[in-house]
Amino acid sequence: MRIYLDSSVLVKLYKQEEDSDAMDEIIQKIDTGEWRGFSSKWSFLEITRALRKDKKPKEIITIDMEDLKSHRINFISLSDELIPIAERLIKETNLYAADAFHLATFEFTNKREKINVFLCDDRHFERLKPFVPVKKPLDLF
Repeated sequence: MRIYLDSSVLVKLYKQEEDSDAMDEIIQKIDTGEWRGFSSKWSFLEITRALRKDKKPKEIITIDMEDLKSHRINFISLSDELIPIAERLIKETNLYAADAFHLATFEFTNKREKINVFLCDDRHFERLKPFVPVKKPLDLF
């Protein structure tokens, strides 16, 4: 299975939330090569901000981000190619810019990798289910 991981689910690895246990299982499957994981490098910024907002010390956030980088997730670079895709998605769906950037990364990567699932826990993506294979972590088990 090929999965795009939105930052809203990756943060569950470092912040106890609903579905955190399911995310641990998903990351194990990615790390063993059973599944393939993709995300945007933008996720590092969003997760750092979420952990900082929770008042985690900078030192712990640094350790968490190093841990995230150690997993076998393919982090896609932010590139000029993604900007027009994100702009189109904002116009079509009225998504926030950061969400549009994730969806643009998904679309761009999906052309090469044939991704099965857009994994997220963000209510803004719920309305896109007819067009995007949006799932929550527990939906995979």
